[in-house]
Amino acid sequence: MDVTDHDHLAEHLSNDVDQGFAALLDAHGAMVLTLATRLTDATTGQDITQDVFLRAYRALSGYSPARIRGLNLRPWLATITRNLVRNEYRRRSRKPTVPLNEESGAHTMTEDDRPVELVDAQSSVNALLSTLSESQREAVVLRHIVGLPLHQVALTMACPIGTAKSHVSRGLSHLRDVVTTAASTAATTTIPSTMPTMPTIPTEGESR
Repeated sequence: MDVTDHDHLAEHLSNDVDQGFAALLDAHGAMVLTLATRLTDATTGQDITQDVFLRAYRALSGYSPARIRGLNLRPWLATITRNLVRNEYRRRSRKPTVPLNEESGAHTMTEDDRPVELVDAQSSVNALLSTLSESQREAVVLRHIVGLPLHQVALTMACPIGTAKSHVSRGLSHLRDVVTTAASTAATTTIPSTMPTMPTIPTEGESR
């Protein structure tokens, strides 16, 4: 049995949370880390990822087998992640500090941890995403970075599919404008050789 399959994984968890939890981590750990990191920064994202799975384990341990089998695991975990990210932003807003996207994140990672090019590329993407509104950022990350289908994006964001689609579309449009402006500026400015390549923004049709 492939316990990474949604139905099999939910069934496996409903039979034994302790045994099935390792498969849950294998199947969705990367998704949660990517979502948390893109909505915050590298270091905060790692902390949130650990908290997500701690909360998930506690919740699953208290759920009935029938309730576990009825879970849509990816959007369920994405919802927990989104809520913890929002909690982190609220906590930071009450405690004046360095902005979340600048406080630690990729800047604490060195070439000993990851290639400099990868750090630069991830910093560039996060900088672009930070120009979006909260809802647009969440929708674009869920749809085009995490790869959730639109109905799961809507489920995670607790909104109608049409609203989720609008957030994605407007977010992509804004990002294309930002990238176009940056490219125009670069054409008339001397750019350092270490400047990372701007990410490719999906076309309108890809947001469906």
